[in-house]
Amino acid sequence: MTSPAGGYRWGMAADDSVSRLERELETVERSMSAVGTLSVEQAQRVAERVDRLASQLLEITTPEPWGAVHARLGTTPASGEDFSALMGELGSPDGEG
Repeated sequence: MTSPAGGYRWGMAADDSVSRLERELETVERSMSAVGTLSVEQAQRVAERVDRLASQLLEITTPEPWGAVHARLGTTPASGEDFSALMGELGSPDGEG
């Protein structure tokens, strides 16, 4: 579908891009399951690529509200008192970073 100006509508183009990306990820997933055993070095290289992809994904998506994060992880947010207690246990900074 095109807009009156003759270009693709952004919504359609974005949907097509996402669909293409999903198909490519499915291909990668099948390839990874067919690889079998990776050496430590190969696994490290793959992990680094996955980390870069995850970073890129985080850059283009909005973060979940913290409440949703805690619900998914089954945790509760720390209170001000909890934070103060933790800071007290850490002690003063020693400059060694």
